[in-house]
Amino acid sequence: MKINSISTPHTTSFKGNEIKGVSKFLRDTVYPKVAESKPFQKVATSLSYTDKSFKGIMLAESILLSGFYMINTIRNKKIKKEQKPQMLINDALTLGVSSAGAILLDDKISDIVAKGSEKYIANRKDFYRKLGEKEINTHINDFMTKVGEALTKTGKGLEEGAKEAVKTLDENMKEIVTENGKKLKPFQITKDKLEEAKQAVQEIIKTKPSSEAKEAVENKVKELYSNLAGRLEAKKFEEGMKKVKTLIVFGIIYRYIGPVIVTPLANKLSKKFFGNPKTENKK
Repeated sequence: MKINSISTPHTTSFKGNEIKGVSKFLRDTVYPKVAESKPFQKVATSLSYTDKSFKGIMLAESILLSGFYMINTIRNKKIKKEQKPQMLINDALTLGVSSAGAILLDDKISDIVAKGSEKYIANRKDFYRKLGEKEINTHINDFMTKVGEALTKTGKGLEEGAKEAVKTLDENMKEIVTENGKKLKPFQITKDKLEEAKQAVQEIIKTKPSSEAKEAVENKVKELYSNLAGRLEAKKFEEGMKKVKTLIVFGIIYRYIGPVIVTPLANKLSKKFFGNPKTENKK
């Protein structure tokens, strides 16, 4: 499969703090450069294989670490007894607000990240097709084996064999087929297009000589399997991007937003309910 040259994303200039200009600049210039970097690709791909409850894992880790910190506060003999309730409530409030904020923000930007990933993939379809070419050859070979088996039969057997071959094609294409009339994402095909291909394959098997049929069928489904190859590879990138997004959101919330914004709020609330314990040693 020949790879077409990939065009470099166009850099869009913007004026001042205009939101649309900044958004377009981040989407068309910053996003592709970061996404194409080797370290980022490596992290995104490795994260794509993690459990689907990645957000839950991040949350559990945060609770665990905060829990150890709170236990250490209770056990620390250098901290005065009257100070501990306020410190514990600070920790608990910071953890609660930070967790809620991280989950909320992670959900809010999911669509933005998904659309950015789609645009990135759509501009590099040949790249993703090439990545999946080796793996997808196995699927094509399995399908063509079914076609070969069908072509060894005659009469009713030939017709049944054609249906079996098409059933294999149907199963393979589940990953990329979508409802008619829906906006197609990169590599997707409509049910109508798949149905058209299935009918054409059956017709070729039943009408063409065995010597011509296999090549004709392979040519007919080549584009479908090429799309499937691209989709399977692109899916790894999309899943990786979701995990990277969650890592960044939780990192920012717990490392920066929590200490700067949440901690002062937690201090006020704990003082209101627990008072302001004396911090000076009695002389």
